Amino acid sequence: MVMTKKSLMGWGWAISFALSAGEVFVHPHEEITQYSMHGNFQKGLATKAMGAQQFEVWRASIAVGSRTPRHVHETEEVFIVLKGKILAIIGDQEIECSAPATLICPANVPHQLINIGDEATDQILVLGIDSKISNMSGEEMKLPWRQ
Repeated sequence: MVMTKKSLMGWGWAISFALSAGEVFVHPHEEITQYSMHGNFQKGLATKAMGAQQFEVWRASIAVGSRTPRHVHETEEVFIVLKGKILAIIGDQEIECSAPATLICPANVPHQLINIGDEATDQILVLGIDSKISNMSGEEMKLPWRQ
């Protein structure tokens, strides 16, 4: 396997990584569509439609007093909280999380995030690509930002 060392500038720091002989994609963030629903904002930073093959990466924000619907993923979901304060309800646990922090939600456990701070949150979400997301009735959620 041929490996090539590349450097990518982003968010003010340099990221070095090794790439296999596959195709490389660069997507300027200002050109990416932002979606909103119930005070929640989502922007796909790395999705299947953008060329990602293993993981989806999203930039998300929850408005003050807003919440995500309670839902469940078939893969774990990682929340990197960059700004704000959330109450994460994961299964029967309630966990307060203030930026900067990383929250890892296990697969197949219902969860919900609530902004309990005084500013909109800013977070990065990472989950398995094409993983099923279901509401609490077990119905698959067809979210517009995952189409």
